[in-house]
Amino acid sequence: MNNSVENLVNLEARLLDAGNLDDWLKLYSEQATYWVPMDENADPLKNSSIMYETFERLSMRVHQILREARVAQSPPSQMMRMITNIEVEQMGADSDTALARWNLLLLESRAGDWRQHGLGEVRMFPAKCEARFQKAGGEWQFIQKKIVLLNRMLPMEGLSFII
Repeated sequence: MNNSVENLVNLEARLLDAGNLDDWLKLYSEQATYWVPMDENADPLKNSSIMYETFERLSMRVHQILREARVAQSPPSQMMRMITNIEVEQMGADSDTALARWNLLLLESRAGDWRQHGLGEVRMFPAKCEARFQKAGGEWQFIQKKIVLLNRMLPMEGLSFII
């Protein structure tokens, strides 16, 4: 189980870095949630978040990124995710659910010209991640993911690349 879940976490990073969002979305259950909180102890349904998405909203976001003109991502970001300290634990006796925690460093850069602020810079987004997984049809899927950005309380601009 541990290797399968770890492999899924690494596969997700690889697909996101390559911009292969259609395949990335297949890693998520249709009941999945994806949360980037301001306060990781708050209720995302009652309090503000950087992002709180259901599978339906993730699907919409992927469609917009891949198939619609988005000025905020023209040119598109180049990204690299570095994952470390993955811990996986079984949840429940059935071993069909798991919880994983890991550290993430997301590096983002965009090429461009003088008309777009911040282009050509490499920005860093360190985070602590936690995800719940469930086996469906013999394959592990994300059912819940939380990304707690370490710099979430500082001013941030241009987060349109975040998935």
